[in-house]
Formats: sequence, structure tokens, C-alpha cells
Amino acid sequence: MLRSTLIRTAIAGVAVLGLAGCGGGGDQLGDNDAGSSPAPSKVSSITVGSADFSESQLLAEIYGQALAAKGIEVKKKPNIGNRETYMAAIKDGSVDLVPEYTGAALAYFDKNSTETDEQGAYDALKKAVTPGLEVLDKSPATDEDTIVVTKATADKYSLKSLADLKPVGKDMVAGGSSEFKVREAGLKGLKEKYGVEFKQYLPLDAGGPLSQKALLDNKIQLTNLFTTQSVIKDKGLVQLDDPEKILPPNNVVPLIRTDHKSDDVATVLNAVSAKLTTDDLTELVKRIDVDKESADAVAKDWLSKNPLT
Repeated sequence: MLRSTLIRTAIAGVAVLGLAGCGGGGDQLGDNDAGSSPAPSKVSSITVGSADFSESQLLAEIYGQALAAKGIEVKKKPNIGNRETYMAAIKDGSVDLVPEYTGAALAYFDKNSTETDEQGAYDALKKAVTPGLEVLDKSPATDEDTIVVTKATADKYSLKSLADLKPVGKDMVAGGSSEFKVREAGLKGLKEKYGVEFKQYLPLDAGGPLSQKALLDNKIQLTNLFTTQSVIKDKGLVQLDDPEKILPPNNVVPLIRTDHKSDDVATVLNAVSAKLTTDDLTELVKRIDVDKESADAVAKDWLSKNPLT
């Protein structure tokens, strides 16, 4: 996702720690990295990281709390940054586990991939990840990139599809994250697949309050949001159809260093993935972004209501 792949508001209440949702990738981990080692039979501790948006921090909390409940020491490094930043951290061993999204991660590891099928993207991702890293079971829960306009803008320009932007883009200002400006699931794809160019681009944030306010105030007419964000429904925003499929499928999936993928760790994380739903994510993210609950408290509540065994 552009979260690849995405980026939203950091959670002020997330407790813990250290290190501050696609370009090319695929480079191997260094010879001295533990990621070159085989999967261990058991691990005693694991460091869980997250991107700098609330849903990633929520997922990292769920992973960490579920592992801690099984007696594994968990260290947390939330709010690391965008995909390029947290990928560097997992490659160098600063973190051992991060939440990821299938299509966005695939675009990072294989910039030439054109896979648009949900299962196909997952299968391709398993093959594309850097040696020393692995993905575990994908969840049925998804959080897709979506490109949105207000209803007023949709009505003004008769917009239903991204293809409808071609004749009117020159009159519109787009805005969002720095990644949305340059990635395939963004302005790059809009230009290459739909022939769309905009009058101006305002650098804001990835689906966060800056982009949302600018869109609602008509300072920009188009931005990238994520399908689990309640603002889409609450504000009546219009999600433009994507017939050329520049927006990839994005199932939630744990990305882990092989040297920390013991059977007990994999079992716990796969159980989380099996239980999690898109409706869950939508509700939980709203509790963080709108109701201002902390990610750790929301994760704890979800786990109490969704026992893994």
C-alpha cells in the first residue's frame, strides 16, 4: 500500500521506544546479518516495529501483545517511518518483525511486478522477499489504497473513474504524501496508465489530517486515502474506480526475519492473521484516529475479545 507503501498520524499514546503502509528492492541481507541464518527452533525475544501510521502501530501492538502472552519477551519500536525506512531497519536487524501489506510489499521487493490478483500477489511476494526475510500467512483483512475526491468535485467534473480525470486533471490540485507523488499506485501510475497530469501537487501526509483537511477545504481536489479510514464514509467522499488496476491488493501480512521465525512465533502470528477482519481494522483504526484511544489499549481489547486458542 502506499502506506508502501503508507503513512498517517503517529499515535501519541503508544508506549515505547527506540527508532524514530515502493521503489526497487530485492537486495540480499549482508553476510553478517542474522537474517542469513535458518529459522530457529525457539526464540526468547523479538523486536516488533511499525510504520508511522496508526493502523501499522495497532497491528504491531496486536502482534507484540499476542507474542508476549506466550512468554516471549517483546521489545517495541513503533513509528519508524515509511516503508523504505522500516525495511532498512528489518534488513539490518534493528527490528525482527513488522506488519506489511501484500501488494505494497511486492511492489517494494519487485518493482516490475504487475500482479493484481489477491492470491497471486501473496504468492509472488513470498518469492520476491529478500533472502533472510519471510512473510507468514496473509490475513483476510485488507486495507487498500484508494484515490478519492469530494462529492462536490465528483459532481463538478462528472468523476466516477480514474480514467475520467484525464481531461480535467490540469484544472485540479492533487496532494498527499511524498510517496503518492512518485509511486505506481499514485501520480506515476495515473500519468502512465491514465494519461492524467495535475495543475499542482501539494506535499502533505499519507491519508492523515493534513490531506483530509486540505481535501475537505478544497485546497486540493484529490488525494490518496485507505479503505479502512472512517472519514471516507463519514464525509461522503467518492472513491474513484481503477479499471487499469494501478492500486494493488493489500492483505495484512507479517514480515519477519527468518532468524526469529520459530514455530511458536509463526503459530501465534498466523492465528492473529486468521482472526483479523477488514471490519475489525476499520473499527479499531477509528477508535485510534477519531476517538483518540491508544494503540496498545485498542490492541489489548481486540485480543481479549478474539482469543487465539
